[in-house]
Amino acid sequence: MMSSNYLSICEEASRVAGAVLCDKLGTVSVRHKSNRFDLVTEADVAAQKIIEQIILDAFPDHQLLGEEGNLTQQNINKNSEFKWIVDPLDGTTNYVHGMPFFCTSIALAQNNAIICGAIFNPITNEFFYAEHNKGAFLNNKPIRVSACQTLDEALVSVGFPTIVSTDSIEVQLLLHACPQCQAIRRTGSTALNLAYIAAGRFDAGWALKCHAWDIAAGVILVNEAGGKITQPDNKPININNDPTPFCAAANENLHKLVIKNIIIRE
Repeated sequence: MMSSNYLSICEEASRVAGAVLCDKLGTVSVRHKSNRFDLVTEADVAAQKIIEQIILDAFPDHQLLGEEGNLTQQNINKNSEFKWIVDPLDGTTNYVHGMPFFCTSIALAQNNAIICGAIFNPITNEFFYAEHNKGAFLNNKPIRVSACQTLDEALVSVGFPTIVSTDSIEVQLLLHACPQCQAIRRTGSTALNLAYIAAGRFDAGWALKCHAWDIAAGVILVNEAGGKITQPDNKPININNDPTPFCAAANENLHKLVIKNIIIRE
């Protein structure tokens, strides 16, 4: 069960924003951000706006960092030790095409340490959440990472940036991983990939070009579910980096194998 008001606000904001996404599904117009593959819709903006309103109504002295840029009071409280990190719609391309694999992702950091987070898929009504030292949960039931110990038994998720060339590092890692892993999935939602690692559905995963809002909630979910998540160089995750790359796995041994045999290739 949820143990703090922070998580209650995460759930309220996630569910209200999820209702907005579902209401607009199949009706939105699409525009481009950094390139023609980097999409945004009015659903992204509307969902972030309502998340922002709920959070700042409850905690008006907190910072808020959202993917969709400056809205009403965003970043007005830069001296606060608390920062909410929000992706109102992770998996926008899936959403635009009507593919039901997208979510909202909300995390709260205190002095840059993530203390709680939530990921909500409104299509499946799956609400993943975690709080520091309190465990990870899916719809109020505890979740744990898988016990997979070898690459050849691992179902692995990979993340790609919006633009990928044939000689990119992401393609090189994918080609190197395919013969070693049981299977590879590219889902289009980094946040849900991490939620699925926390729930034991995926055994491992990585992405080299993420933003803090893509992974902040997933980081605490994986940690609290007993998994290990670091940067690909095995250093701790730093949510102030941009991009914020990660390598996550079900357990320390599998994490070590992914880094050694796929990411670094010793």
